Amino acid sequence: MASSSSLSRYQSKRDFDKTAEPSGDTIVAPSERRRFVIQKHAASRLHYDFRLELDGVFKSWAVTRGPSLDPKEKRLAVEVEDHPLAYGDFEGTIPKGQYGGGTVMIWDRGYWTPEGNESPEEALKKGTLKFRLDGEKLHGSWVLVRMKRDRAGGKRTNWLLIKHRDEFARKNDGDAILQEDRSVASGRTMDQIAAGKGSRPKPFMLKTKKAAPPDAVWNSNRTDTAKPRASKATTQIRAKKNSSVKATDPANAIVNGITITNPEKTLWPDAGDGRPATKLDLAHYYEAVGPWMLRHLKGRPCSIIRAPDGIGAEHFFQRHAMAGTSNLFTLTKVAGDEKPYLQIDRVEALAAVAQVAGLELHPWNCQPGNPEVPGRLVFDLDPAPDVDFAAVIEAAREVRERLEALGLISFCKTTGGKGIHVVTPLSASKKDQVSWKDAKAFAHDLCMQMVADSPNRYLATMAKKARGGLIYLDYLRNDRMATAVAPLSPRARAGAPVSMPLQWTQLRSTLDPKQFTIRTAPALIAKSTAWQDYCDAERPLASHSESG
Repeated sequence: MASSSSLSRYQSKRDFDKTAEPSGDTIVAPSERRRFVIQKHAASRLHYDFRLELDGVFKSWAVTRGPSLDPKEKRLAVEVEDHPLAYGDFEGTIPKGQYGGGTVMIWDRGYWTPEGNESPEEALKKGTLKFRLDGEKLHGSWVLVRMKRDRAGGKRTNWLLIKHRDEFARKNDGDAILQEDRSVASGRTMDQIAAGKGSRPKPFMLKTKKAAPPDAVWNSNRTDTAKPRASKATTQIRAKKNSSVKATDPANAIVNGITITNPEKTLWPDAGDGRPATKLDLAHYYEAVGPWMLRHLKGRPCSIIRAPDGIGAEHFFQRHAMAGTSNLFTLTKVAGDEKPYLQIDRVEALAAVAQVAGLELHPWNCQPGNPEVPGRLVFDLDPAPDVDFAAVIEAAREVRERLEALGLISFCKTTGGKGIHVVTPLSASKKDQVSWKDAKAFAHDLCMQMVADSPNRYLATMAKKARGGLIYLDYLRNDRMATAVAPLSPRARAGAPVSMPLQWTQLRSTLDPKQFTIRTAPALIAKSTAWQDYCDAERPLASHSESG
């Protein structure tokens, strides 16, 4: 609970015999993460109250035009008195004639994290607070900058709220977010709140699971529970409890400690079962298969294919850290590139991948912790559209046989399409290490020998016009900065398929790779023994060369 001195200014402005705004006496639910709330406030002038939890209170600013996602827009944020944390659950009407009289909506809420090396207290004192928001509407990196002319004695302390340039920024379209004009606590509009209609707001800050009635007016005596206008109105609202308006419960959108914003955002319109797969579905998928995946991700730079608006919209490829990148990622330096690469070294980072709509993971094929040394060979068998999957299976078995003849052990997985990856783990022993040049040359020679032996079945060039009826043997995955889709990674393709690790005995002509999706894979991999001896299968490449 905040000290009385920290809330004295707040309390002096209010008569708690006339308003039931929280007085500061209410105990709120504890949280391991700092919370934030933005309340749309139709007082004498419409504004947005921006509140950050710090030292037991909400540090508060009135943002006159609301937050903007355009980094060029610098929104005036007037510093106001600290508010009690219980205020974060306040949605209703302050009576006219009272301080701040008007309608209040909980427009956004979630968690915030300070960025930089300074404590948030020091940053505020110096006048520049950088932070990340993980809310239901706002996310990514932001900064509050105190205006210089107000540092020495103005009546108000003015700040600027500015969006940092990151994947969540929207150049020239920063105000579009303000059109998302329903409460995140109740799903109501400002008019519904003013009229006392719609669903009750769901608590976020308070320990109680009860919420104030939707027709609450904040004009009772000193208490933090609002009283309803009339029993008739309350009866009418209860009759609407099965209304189509539904509020998002933030607790249901936290996965591995990460808040998943817009959890119902559709990423795949059909996940192979006639139902869409959402952002929250993706987060739960990563949570389920994360421990298995991590063995093949940890210690390796990893590129992410992101589709913030789903597979039918724009995709982009991210390999470097950028402003607002979650601190759950490891940042690793790679020789020849000044920018650090992303690396996924813990399961929680996969929740951060889901939060940014990361649909595919493409790690390097290096030894864990050593980007300069090959850790595995990947043979990507990519068939032309007119090639049956049975022919791809036959090709995979041939690659396996050729590798076995050279003393190498291989594993197989689907690619999430019609292809198959054959993967060979390499010895991590320092005496057995080879260069990327040697690894690529080995893979090239093996594939070229297969083409020479069966030119009517294979090719090793990328020219698509020459690929009709053939399987492309892609050995280029075995270069220093090349990547391959990770085992169990989803694919940004229709049906929400995944790259499924298999036992060799599962490769039959009747196998349909489309059956492996983010819906089906978790249960299948939980009872599978595929790849369980992967680490024991590491073999040196140095003494091998492909011959006829």
